[in-house]
Amino acid sequence: MKNISLTPPEWFARSAVYQVNLRTFSKEGTIKSLTAETEFLKSLGFGTVYLCPIFCEDNSEDRKCWSERQIKSKTENPKNPYRINDYFFIDSEYGTMEDLAEFVETAHKNGIRVLLDLVYAHIGPNAPIIRRHPEFVKQTADGETVYTEWNFPALDFNCHGLREYLYCNMVYYVGVVGVDGFRCDVGDAVPGDFWLEARRRIQTVKSDAVLINEGDKVGRLAVSFDSTYFFAWHEMLYKIFCSGESAEILRQTDEQMTKKLPKGGKLMRDIDNHDTVTDWPQRTENAAGHDAMEQIEVINYLADGIPMVYCGNEIACGAKLSMFANRFHMGKFEVTDRENKSAPAALRRQSVIKMLNDLKRDSDILRHGDMKWLDNSAPQSVISFERTYGGESLVFVGNAKDSTVSVKADGAIGGEVLFSNGFDGIDNGEIKLSERGYVVIKR
Repeated sequence: MKNISLTPPEWFARSAVYQVNLRTFSKEGTIKSLTAETEFLKSLGFGTVYLCPIFCEDNSEDRKCWSERQIKSKTENPKNPYRINDYFFIDSEYGTMEDLAEFVETAHKNGIRVLLDLVYAHIGPNAPIIRRHPEFVKQTADGETVYTEWNFPALDFNCHGLREYLYCNMVYYVGVVGVDGFRCDVGDAVPGDFWLEARRRIQTVKSDAVLINEGDKVGRLAVSFDSTYFFAWHEMLYKIFCSGESAEILRQTDEQMTKKLPKGGKLMRDIDNHDTVTDWPQRTENAAGHDAMEQIEVINYLADGIPMVYCGNEIACGAKLSMFANRFHMGKFEVTDRENKSAPAALRRQSVIKMLNDLKRDSDILRHGDMKWLDNSAPQSVISFERTYGGESLVFVGNAKDSTVSVKADGAIGGEVLFSNGFDGIDNGEIKLSERGYVVIKR
């Protein structure tokens, strides 16, 4: 691992990922509704859009093939975006292949790359491909189908035919539709040598295509992935800002994770995503408040890695969402009110996101800089770290708690205040922060 160095494509390293779950993105819930918002996303400076699965979903009514989360949602929706019926077709709920091609073309014209979500660890029970090729799914010695923990048939990567089928699927979307890479659902559950060959094949078609692993086995970065998820990161952020845990746990968690990375390896850093908004008791926006959510976004952008913003966070949306709810099976859930962009909290968030995206794109410090956690005099309440490169640095100091604090942080005195919220100045070497306040200093 120590001798391995990774170099993600420059476009990927300099951009944040905007995650879109079409079901919750808009009341229409379609690819066309996303295409209509492309210029808005461009205006905020997003360079990458990643779509949750839009492939044809299995609509089996047999609840033994429903995940526990799907049943628990009480939406009564038989379709699960992570239970695929056919990888080569777009689900009519979202639109058509022509709609997808139009979105990719529009995104590219606006300087935005497009990633799709691949679900290769398992498949839907009614998928035509497994009726034609039953050998594509795992079977017991008695010939019974093996199911994953989500109650879906598990794909068998010992089958060469399956591998070739999936390679063709990936090459089709890169080479014909024009997408720029993939987020790989539960990538850790798929053999690493499959992803290594997949990477070779898609980069033969598009040399700067990327793969993101939804998993936390960072060693896989060394061979296949440009970035990997960091589940403990968003869990710790939620605990700190919403449940009152000590801010120290974020530093401890990050240091444990990053020391396992090969040189150049990038972690995916998020707070809300399609899973958390479905499963957590409250959206972070509601549980912590707008100011806390703003600070979290700043932390995710300034920390070393790839920040990801969930659709709606850019307009401070607090709607109750679920990946199992759509316009046909809504139940107790909502969709993002995209007409609420002019609300004060939404306008504030848009300005912050635009500033962060511009900084991420243009700053060599955030592209190449080392990250160092800084000691401070209030470690239970305050998060502090520094990014350095080429003799310059960016210092972040943030109060994660709902009471004011005066704090001394190593190396945080002097320089230009780049931006802040709830920052009340520096007095006798102490940074004064109101509740949920933060400051970013350039030196």
